[in-house]
Amino acid sequence: MKKHLLVYDYDWWVLGQKARIIKKHHPNLDILSNNEIRLLTSTKGFGYINSYYGMISTLSLGLAQLLTRLKIRVDTSQIGSYNYFMKNHETYREWRDIVHPNKHFLNKIMRPIKQFGAINPKLAQEVKKLTPDKNVNYIQQFVDTNRFRPAPKEKKGNQKEIVIGWAGNNTRNVKNHTTLYQPIVKNLQKDSNITFVQANRASRVPLKDMPAFYNSLDLLLITSSNEGGPAPALEANACGVPVLSTNVGYVKKITSPNGKFLILDSAQPNDFIKKIKFLKENRDLLQKLKREARENIMSHWTVEKTINEWLHTLFKIKQ
Repeated sequence: MKKHLLVYDYDWWVLGQKARIIKKHHPNLDILSNNEIRLLTSTKGFGYINSYYGMISTLSLGLAQLLTRLKIRVDTSQIGSYNYFMKNHETYREWRDIVHPNKHFLNKIMRPIKQFGAINPKLAQEVKKLTPDKNVNYIQQFVDTNRFRPAPKEKKGNQKEIVIGWAGNNTRNVKNHTTLYQPIVKNLQKDSNITFVQANRASRVPLKDMPAFYNSLDLLLITSSNEGGPAPALEANACGVPVLSTNVGYVKKITSPNGKFLILDSAQPNDFIKKIKFLKENRDLLQKLKREARENIMSHWTVEKTINEWLHTLFKIKQ
């Protein structure tokens, strides 16, 4: 059987981690970063790559676009965000707005691809509407629960303090850092029992230190208009940290039943502020949600629970 190829973006980023995990469960798989596939194309040529590999897959539509430009065929692709195939992805509110399709991208990049795997149900639904002749699977995301796990900690100083975190690229408009996150902070900053911390472009936290970042929190805020994931929701839950979020990506899907009231069809600061104040006054519930967050991830969202879906969708491997 010919080898399979999976292309990701960077070793140090989320997709690089994902590619390495998938490779552990697929011994006949080569994984290459975007720089490595460019180098292989320049040395061996696109014809060699197309002939050598029996199945070629990418971990994003952006990478599918790269391979198309390199004249490398793409058989399957993960779809991990609303970027590329729609024109209004920067402003699209996932819980209420209509997709404006990017017809050029759909025809040039997506039409030749045989099968897609979208990482949240809404995303899969929208892609299927735009590509009705394609196989579009919802593939359940996974998180490395050995790496992202609760770490015992003792609160020092203010025992009533609630630490609230935000993680992501604060320069992207779709994250609503300026319009939603900052107004929440401004409203609550005088409360000595609430502390806000961030892992963003200005205050970078290395990937290896993200488990410690999550474990320093009592609650994670997600304020985006739309998301494929986002990965911080899974990672925080795996560390036993509940999430207060806009209704985007797979956040509601991965949240425990008792925590779903924290997933809001809203990007209004006051709606988030009310939830934070409620949790501040109901510490027992917050502790319960922390326990349930980890338990729910271990029951449904581990690598072992989901990897077969990935192998089947991207490489047509049934186990």
